[in-house]
Amino acid sequence: MSRYRAEPIDPGAAAEDFPDWDAHPLRGGFAARLYPTVAPAHRDCSFQVSGPAGPVARVRATAGPDQVSFWGLPAVLAWKDGAEPRHIRDSLTAALDHLAAIARETGAGRLVIGGAASTGGDPLATLLVDRGAEGSVQASAMVDLSHPPEALRADIRDSYRSLTNWGSRNLTLSFVNAATPDRALFDLFPGFHARIAGGRRRSDDYWQVYWDEIIQGRAEMALGFLEDGTLAAGSIVVWAGGTAYYASGVYDRDKFDKPLGHWPLWNTILRAREAGLARFDLGEIPPRGHADDKEISIAFFKRGFTSGRSLRVRWVLGV
Repeated sequence: MSRYRAEPIDPGAAAEDFPDWDAHPLRGGFAARLYPTVAPAHRDCSFQVSGPAGPVARVRATAGPDQVSFWGLPAVLAWKDGAEPRHIRDSLTAALDHLAAIARETGAGRLVIGGAASTGGDPLATLLVDRGAEGSVQASAMVDLSHPPEALRADIRDSYRSLTNWGSRNLTLSFVNAATPDRALFDLFPGFHARIAGGRRRSDDYWQVYWDEIIQGRAEMALGFLEDGTLAAGSIVVWAGGTAYYASGVYDRDKFDKPLGHWPLWNTILRAREAGLARFDLGEIPPRGHADDKEISIAFFKRGFTSGRSLRVRWVLGV
């Protein structure tokens, strides 16, 4: 009988001694709060694995229609800081066994798991490779906020310097955050988002998650207004574990003759640095052939703000 047992855990539990448990908004509590509002077909099955000395591994996961993942994102496996290597290996083995059992019980054909793009010594990657999992690299544009502002500005695309200058002269930015929790200002964003998205409105529950993140000091909204008072740009940044994530950006397509997005986003990056965050994740850069023209265009826009890239591995394991 295994010395390790799996037991349910709240996916929103505090990180405690598990540094990778809430290291990024899309791998932590933010995703656990937001994605139930957009992926109702998934069922949470998060758990932790405990051994003789207590909890060693934690797993954020959901059972979906065809896979076990984390609300469609890669499942998160984290292990306790300072645990002995053999305990980490054994607890991760038990975690993978438990995930496979969940997949079989729910009729899912595969596990989708996220991991670091490590050059070696990653116990999770070793176990997944030995089980025949297939890994693919996921890249995102990542700003290292430890650099001074002048170094960050030197790293942006040359054309962006004049575009950010235009925005600083022609857009007035207003912010909604824990220090200035203006609900009326916040409520401008959902309707603006729906109009730009062609009328597709998110649920009230979806926007309530963002509002709660803001008032809890885990997010900030920026709204950009033209001189005549027209709302022309909006974005939301959320953060966890020292990483800020560009969660939503909306710009008025009817005014695309103006560089609306560059100044608000650049200003937001600088504000994240001033707030003491370590990294700014602009979002995934999809590989060519795996994205439509709009997604490729958005990725090109994001890449212009930094030469930095963050790599992770998306593992797929058939069961």
